[in-house]
Amino acid sequence: MASVAGSSASILDRVGLWPARITWFALVPLAGPALTSGLDGRSGSVQVVAEIMLWATWFAGLVALLAPSTVSLTVLRIIAPVPLVAVILTAILGDASQASLVLAGIGAVLALGTAFLAITGDEMVNGSAYGPERRLALRTPASLLLGPIQLSWIALVGAAIAGPLLLADGRWLVGTALTLLAAALVYPVGRSLHQLSRRWIVFTPAGFVIHDYFVLAESILLRRQDIAELGPAPAEPRGTIDLSAGAPGLALQIEAKEPLSIVVRSGRSAAATDTVRMIFSPTLPGKLLREARVRGIAVS
Repeated sequence: MASVAGSSASILDRVGLWPARITWFALVPLAGPALTSGLDGRSGSVQVVAEIMLWATWFAGLVALLAPSTVSLTVLRIIAPVPLVAVILTAILGDASQASLVLAGIGAVLALGTAFLAITGDEMVNGSAYGPERRLALRTPASLLLGPIQLSWIALVGAAIAGPLLLADGRWLVGTALTLLAAALVYPVGRSLHQLSRRWIVFTPAGFVIHDYFVLAESILLRRQDIAELGPAPAEPRGTIDLSAGAPGLALQIEAKEPLSIVVRSGRSAAATDTVRMIFSPTLPGKLLREARVRGIAVS
């Protein structure tokens, strides 16, 4: 069983960003015909603006996947749902054939799904690592999973899509208002969504760092010699500080040999506390434990 798990992990590591890259490339032949035919009957200006926006979206995703970083991850995950939205709007408002819509839907769903794979996020977060560092992404806090992220995305992307299209259609008042709204939302919404890409665990030559703005006012550094054990969190942890923010999935626990003083956020305030055990939720816990073993950290 261990060899099978190790083999699967090795395959996962080698695959990396290629599923996301391949499905993003495939969007052009799979979704292109349906989206193009869906614009038939629209005014020339609307067609031009829509095509520019679609190609700009695809090109931005391509650059993000070819130059992985935390910024690229934010860009990719903001624009990844756009092709599916375009296919849905084409199915409702356009006159593309059913066969082309099915192919377009498959392409858009695959591109969206692979953009949000754990391995995609992990590889892109590590793209911003320095030298011998190894960064591994953390799971999204439970409180943000359903509601805040989706509403922020709808406000930003919805306005960014609808505004220029309405302007191209000659609806100046509403189009201008939505375009200005999109411009006003780019920084605050983009910054908030980018913070989710900047949550990670870092292995360094010195040890292990938990970098998570959402639950910590300051990053936590544990030197390798100060770590007693790292492993799956117990079902009923005791005397442990939970830094997972309720994120779903397997949580890990790290135990220090001596108490650590950490500063934990609570809303807009923060408070210092001492602990020897902390729980956190990486997107790929098995991969993190393997990396810890390689770096000489005791793993249970």
